[in-house]
Parts: sequence; C-alpha cells; structure tokens
Amino acid sequence: MPDQQTILIVEDSPVNRKILNELLRKQGYNILNAASGEEALELVGKILPDLIILDILLPGINGYTTCIRLQDDPLTRDIPVIFISSLDATEDKIGGFEAGGVDYITKPFHPAEVIARICTHLRIRHLQRVLAKKNILLEEEKQKSEDLLQNVLPRRVARELLTTGNCAPKLFPEATVCFADIVNFTAASSRLSPETIIGELNEIFTGFDRIATRYNCERMKTIGDAYLFVCGVPSADPRHAENIARSSLEMIEFLDRRNQQAQFAWQIRVGIHSGPVIGGVVGTEKYLYDIFGDTVNIAARMEELGSPMRVNVSSASHAILHDRFLFTSGQEVQVKGKGKQIMYTLTSPQPLNRGSRKPTTNNHKTAL
Repeated sequence: MPDQQTILIVEDSPVNRKILNELLRKQGYNILNAASGEEALELVGKILPDLIILDILLPGINGYTTCIRLQDDPLTRDIPVIFISSLDATEDKIGGFEAGGVDYITKPFHPAEVIARICTHLRIRHLQRVLAKKNILLEEEKQKSEDLLQNVLPRRVARELLTTGNCAPKLFPEATVCFADIVNFTAASSRLSPETIIGELNEIFTGFDRIATRYNCERMKTIGDAYLFVCGVPSADPRHAENIARSSLEMIEFLDRRNQQAQFAWQIRVGIHSGPVIGGVVGTEKYLYDIFGDTVNIAARMEELGSPMRVNVSSASHAILHDRFLFTSGQEVQVKGKGKQIMYTLTSPQPLNRGSRKPTTNNHKTAL
C-alpha cells in the first residue's frame, strides 16, 4: 500500500475531531478536516481522500445525504465511507449502509476499533485498485489477442471463434480461387540477403493485400513466394469471379509500376479457377483458416501453365467472365490429375461500347 494515505474526517464536534486527528496521525495517516457535509463535498472536489469518516448529525446536509452525493459522483463513488455517530438504532445503521457506507461505528468509540476498521477498509480498497489495474491490463492483452486473431483469420471466422470457441467447416458452392506466384524468385533470392528477401516479399504482398481487400477478396496464405487468395469465402459474394479477375489485373499493374522504380524487378504468373470450395480452421493451438478441394488444385495448375505477367483462367471462370472481360482464344492443355482442359488468358475488362454491359463493382474505383 502507499506510504501515506489520506483520511477525511467530517465531524462538527471540535472535541471528537481533535481526538480522531491525534489518533490517526499517530498511525501515519494524512488528515483532512471538514465540519459540515457541504464543506466535505467541496474539499473532495479538490483532493480525493483514500477514506472518509463521516458523522451523521451535521449542520446543513446530514451524513446520509453527503454520502449519497459522493456515491452519485463517478470520481468519488469508490471512496470508502465509514459512518461514525451517536445514533445507535438499527434503522440508523441500515440507513448508513443504504446511503453507501461500508461500515458504521457508534460513539463513544474505542480507538482500537476505529483503527482496525480503517485499516481493513483501506486494505480492501488497495486490493480493489490493484485488481482494477490488473483487469485493465488483462482487457488490453485480450484486445491485443483478439486483434491478432482477426489479422490472422478472416473477420467472420475470428468473430465466430471468439464467440463460440469453434468454427465448423463449410462448403462454399460458388467461389473463385487465385494463385499468384513470383517467377524465378527462389533462384534470384539465393543471391540476396535474408533482409532483402523478406523486405521484397513484404512490400509486394502488402500491395497485393491492399488490392485484394479493396475487391472483397480474402488472402488465405502465402506459401513461400506464392500468394493464394479467394473471393466467396468465408462470405458468399455473387461477384466472386469478377472481383478476383480485377484484383489479378491490378496486381500485375502494381508490379509493373513498382518495377519502374524498385531496385529489383519481379514478375508473377497468375492462375484462376471458379468452383466449390471447402473452408475451415486447421489446428487447435495455432489457428489457420484454409481452403480445400479441386478448385484450389486447378487454380494452382492454371498458374503453373501460365506465362509471366499474364492471368491464366480456367474454362469455368471464363464461362462466368466472358461477357465482362477480354480473353485470348482458348487453348487445350493437359492438366495434371484432370486430363485435358481449356484455358484462356485474361487481358482486360470488356470496353464499355454500345451493347456492352457495364461491369459491376464493389462501390470503388478500379485502376485498370
């Protein structure tokens, strides 16, 4: 506890006030004095005591009213008030507790009783303050943990985990998945320092994150120099394919602009596929929200078969996007595990000529 604590004595009797002053000063307390309730309220507005000894029978407002006003003020409601009075009836004591007092001492009082009760309530208040500080620190740490969880996981998934402690796997029948892989990064990075490698990836993926977020897409994870993101998971979006397509084109533009000024120039291959996806949390101690299914695998194959700084699109995604974007002619390719597939190269959004339908957006401007 603090070395010296302050006690306010509210007592209109000079004799009782002197006795209490001498008694408490011997115990090392700092003493404030008031002869009325009004004087006490004015004093605590300037100096907050650690404890108040309050008589009931006072000139002006009585002790009950004084205590009630202290309780009504957020700055003083936590100060313990010990009533000390010659009133000894049960209803007088009940009135004191109902007004907000923590204890009641009857006059004439015994010095040892006064000291014991004061020590007890000051100790309780000290422990309450310590607990309040710990609760604030605990709440701050809890908020940090929640913020971290929401940075690691999609917000809807993080909220579900925080609320229920569980996130059940779910099938998303309509989603679009995209892989963006930096070309020749492994070979090139062998000549760079670890700080440079991480710095380059951090700058590129941070730029990708901003673009993906703007188009309501969700970054699932990075796998080395590969960037995996999705739209339609964990929340359905009817424009999932369009959002992914626009994000991909803008990511390539972002790299083009960056390459004009950055020390190191990088290229990416991009692959897109649309279809059903399973999403769920993996792990019980280290959480990872991940997506699974053929849609993810085919998107990865589209990326592998693509050309640098081009967006390779499966026939499923092309069927959704063909009236809103321009593509090169489809070509037949052999997809590992899936046989022959038709893939297309996405070049740009469809021009807004007469007869063309205006592309839908998510209420934002697109730098295309």
